[in-house]
Amino acid sequence: MHGLIFASLRDYTAIRLGETRAVELWADRIFETTEAYDDQWFTAQLERLVTASGDSMDEVQRGFGSFAAQSTFAGLFPAYYEASANTFTFLLGIEEKIHELVRTTIPGAFPPKLHVQPLNQAGVLVSYTSERRLCRLLEGLVLGTAEHYGETLVVEEIQCMFQGDPGCVFTVMHPDPPG
Repeated sequence: MHGLIFASLRDYTAIRLGETRAVELWADRIFETTEAYDDQWFTAQLERLVTASGDSMDEVQRGFGSFAAQSTFAGLFPAYYEASANTFTFLLGIEEKIHELVRTTIPGAFPPKLHVQPLNQAGVLVSYTSERRLCRLLEGLVLGTAEHYGETLVVEEIQCMFQGDPGCVFTVMHPDPPG
């Protein structure tokens, strides 16, 4: 997992629990934003946040994903956010424009594989494959991206790796699709 994700989770922890509690939860974990780290460390930090917040793992992942989309990634890739007129355009280009860049420029970084395709004029279909199995985090990222664009979208998981499927598949739609 890329160190930038750890830094973002640390920031989310501070917002969610306050700086004092964040310092306690992160006291033994320092990460460089330019390095890649073992996925188990990320899972351990998520579990610490679950315990400290009293939220479920799904709630923590979804909340963190929304935060990361709106603050971390919007700050890191402002030109891409600006060039994408809406969430659907953003999602349709993320694999090629962001994930491939990360894979080629950061040794040891392995962002998830996303396949995004248009789903009529009202949405997109997102297929997610990752050994990390962070499907709720992806859901939060999508919802946070929608919030960035001032959109209200409905994300529905129609296949899930936790149900034995090879990956997760989500529909991302406007709640009231055009006629």
